[in-house]
Amino acid sequence: MDLADLKDYPTTGIHHHHMKLANYCKGRGASEIETLELLDSKFHQRPQRRPLSNMEIENAVTKTYQSGNRLSLKSTGNQVFIHTRFQKTSSGSFWNTSMPMPKVEVDRSAVRKAIKSSPWRLEDMYENSPLDVSECSSAEILRLVFDKDELVCSGSVSSFKTLSMGEWINEELGEQVVPNPSRVRIGTNMNGNPSAHCRDATDERKYIVVESDDESISLDDKASLIRFLRDQVGAELRMVVHSGGKSLHAWFCSSGDPQIDWDFMQLACRLGADPRMWLPEQLARTPNAVRSKNQQVQKCLYIDPR
Repeated sequence: MDLADLKDYPTTGIHHHHMKLANYCKGRGASEIETLELLDSKFHQRPQRRPLSNMEIENAVTKTYQSGNRLSLKSTGNQVFIHTRFQKTSSGSFWNTSMPMPKVEVDRSAVRKAIKSSPWRLEDMYENSPLDVSECSSAEILRLVFDKDELVCSGSVSSFKTLSMGEWINEELGEQVVPNPSRVRIGTNMNGNPSAHCRDATDERKYIVVESDDESISLDDKASLIRFLRDQVGAELRMVVHSGGKSLHAWFCSSGDPQIDWDFMQLACRLGADPRMWLPEQLARTPNAVRSKNQQVQKCLYIDPR
């Protein structure tokens, strides 16, 4: 099936159109996941009057496919009623194998306005930090943003392990860390193999990391965008880490409401944030660790443990 087979979204009745397209795809034998991807691509094929809400397409597709398909069993002549749902990474997981991602264009005008309204130089960010952790180890810093019993996954390149935050105090963290705690030490990755770093092993969202490697704006301007999200949008900023390269990793607290978190991430992406940071298992830079690529310290510039 091709996107050209699907009718364009109207200016009104977007939710109803989701249902129409989902039924169309289902009737032509598309799987649930295929239908989700088709609708998502069709919606973003051209500008719409409003962005998608969190889980909007997924809920429409799920509702359509839960109506069931009747399959004939030739051997008995009986019929079986099949219910389909989006597949979790495992029975105990919080996350689906397929996740909608923010797909918004960067609004350069909004970026300029945000920078102008909330100027924040790196040196000012550092001075404004409630705590000075320049002499602290990575584990000591992360202990301020994770509880000692929470499982934390950290590593470098392709080697990761998960320990409780209390256990990490006596271990050396890697240069990368998952900002959300783990629910188990080992989960099942998308290839069906055991892994410490995977979506299946990741617990519910605790932080949203906003990061941009856009070289067209300075680190001071990126700091200003972070301040805008904190002061003008009202997001709770917990920590900012210099990547040791061209970006800053700003850790904002999850609101606990998926819709609010989604709207926040959409706005951040409109201001240039990397949409991949929406994935719960996505890695961030470990504070005060050394980046192996260039041996630069990933300095923790700001931390507010509250």
